Amino acid sequence: VSGRNPVTIEMANTAKLKGATVIGITNMSYSKEVTSRHPSGKKMYDLCDIVIDNHGEIGDACISLENAPQKVAPTSTVVGATILNSIFSEAAKLISEATNGEMVPIFASANMDHGDEFNKKLFNNYKEVIHYKY
Repeated sequence: VSGRNPVTIEMANTAKLKGATVIGITNMSYSKEVTSRHPSGKKMYDLCDIVIDNHGEIGDACISLENAPQKVAPTSTVVGATILNSIFSEAAKLISEATNGEMVPIFASANMDHGDEFNKKLFNNYKEVIHYKY
């Protein structure tokens, strides 16, 4: 969320060097308030091609306690999940519109009856392009 930690910055930098489009979700207000912990002095947003601001609180947590100096209840988890699910949903919609009525290859929830069976068939159809062991 702060975009200051070395591992995140290294991952973004490595992806960029390999030619990937780097997309990051961060809290821009928070990130601009803190110093980088990376030797380059860069923050994650410096390396991203697309930056999505989660508009969270500085420090991430949002609930104050009477007898504690720090807030609790970070907002980045739920907001980040909502952002990602919105992106996935829009991508699925665009794929659906482009298929001219063909079935969209989306895995089913493994917690549904026959979900594993459905997913195994789908996986087998695409196993040459899916780099995941089922």
